[in-house]
Order: sequence, then structure tokens, then C-alpha cells
Amino acid sequence: MKKIKPIIVVFGCTGTVGREVMRQLKDSDCIARGVLRSPERHYPVLVGTQPSNITYVSADLNSRGQLKEACIGADVLFLLTATSPDQVEQEINIIDAAKQSGIKRIVKLSAPVVQSPAKVEVSQWHSKIEDYLSQNMDDFCCLRPHSFMQNWERNALTIQYFGKIYGALGHAKRNYIDCRDVATVAVNYLLATDELKQRSIVLAGPQAITNLEMAAKLSHITCRKIEYEDITPDELFSRLTTKSKLPRWLATHIVELDDLAIKFPEPETDTITDLILRKPRIMDEYLQEYRHLFKRKPLWELLF
Repeated sequence: MKKIKPIIVVFGCTGTVGREVMRQLKDSDCIARGVLRSPERHYPVLVGTQPSNITYVSADLNSRGQLKEACIGADVLFLLTATSPDQVEQEINIIDAAKQSGIKRIVKLSAPVVQSPAKVEVSQWHSKIEDYLSQNMDDFCCLRPHSFMQNWERNALTIQYFGKIYGALGHAKRNYIDCRDVATVAVNYLLATDELKQRSIVLAGPQAITNLEMAAKLSHITCRKIEYEDITPDELFSRLTTKSKLPRWLATHIVELDDLAIKFPEPETDTITDLILRKPRIMDEYLQEYRHLFKRKPLWELLF
């Protein structure tokens, strides 16, 4: 008798981590059902004319009916939505839909637990979701990365045009992990046949790096001088809201993360080698692969 393939529902399938989860599930013995927030969204992993284990549905994260439809017949769910003030309500909606549809396991991409006196509002959002998840699901796990290497793409503009990195990190270090390695951990837990034993896992990359060290690494791969300018938290917040046009909550989050790394040093070594059965990618690999994102561009391009 043939084994019935599990159906894995992937929320956040168009994001950096979710897209990689879909790509890795494509080569696995399962059916991967990506959930798009709009029917018009591009598929993160293309579905060709040949039979494939990749499928898609679309659902409004505020529609409990559509979410329940997206979960019908599924066994496992990857929980990831865009970070926003609506995240708590939307992820609770998904948990409810999963429970009503008979889904047995949820793997959630979460955030590190923040100790007092540091404060990170986004971590508080995740904490509320996790509390609800633990009350409504017996088999679950929350993955806690510190910071993604891919987050450096947010700084691409100032690096490309001005050769500058701005931050309020001082000489503190941040631990970075490649999103693809996070996805590998997630996929392993989504496909596990036994009930998950760990409810919370800190995912750390192989190095903790200062912004000064990042400036040196970026100087090397772009073949030009990249400088780090350390500014006050208030100056950073102002720059993010006025020049980068970020919403206030996101600017606050970025400032809070620098403050957190200053007050509580982040891991210096990785925690995932045993989880992915190989050493994780290092920052230099990521930067070499994506160096085109940080290459110099002429200032006049900003005018058009």
C-alpha cells in the first residue's frame, strides 16, 4: 500500500524565507500548498506543465472563511506572515483555521525572547501569538532567528549611492543567519514523522558581526570604500522615517534591535549544524553571491 503524502500549507510563501521553504519542499515527498494573499501574486516557485507537488491557493488573512478553505485536508502548516501591526490578529486567524481544519502541527517563524530591560515591540507581538498557539495546538515549534543576512538588502540604497552604513549599534555585534538555512530547519520540522519534542529553538548563524566589520566586508566585495557611521538612536529613527520613508513601527523595530544587541550580546557561534546536518552559510558567502545588490550606482539615478 502506497504511503499517503502529507499536505503542507505554507503561509508567507512569497517572502524570503517562505519562498525558500516552497523551493525545498518541491524536492520532498509531500504536497506543498502555498497561500497567496492575492490571486494576482506571482508564484514563488513556478508550476510547469508537468505534474508537480507544488500547488497554490489565495486567501485574505482577515477572512476566517477563506483561511479555513486554504487549510482543508492539510496535515501540517508553516506559519509566517509579514511583520506588521496586524500580525497578531492575522496569525491567530490562521491558527484557528488550522485547528478547525484538523491540521496537527504548526511550525512558526518567530523571534528571540527579549529579556528586560530591553524592549522589542515586534517580539511582544510574537509572544502573544505563541501563547495562543500553545493553547490551541499540541504539536508545534517556534523558530527564533536573530537576524537574517538578507536584511542587509534594506541598506542597499545607501551603500550603492553613498558608500555608507548607518546604525546605532556602536561596537556591539549582531548574529546573522542565511534565510535558506532557516528554511532548511523549517522544512525538516514540517516533514518530521514523529511529534516535535522542542517547542522553541534559537537559530543562530556562524558569526556575530559588528557594523564596522560589515563595512569592511562590503568594501571588499564592492571594491570601494564603504563606511559605517554610528549615530544616536534618535538620529537613526529620524533618518529611517524621513529619508527612508519607513513606517514608524518599523523604524522603531530597527532601532530596538540595535539596542537589544548592545544590552544582550548575541550568539558568537551557530546553533543549527546538528539541525541541518552541515555547517551553515557564512556572511562572506552571502555577500559574494549577492554582491550585485551593493555595487556602486551613480547619484544621478536617484533623480529619475
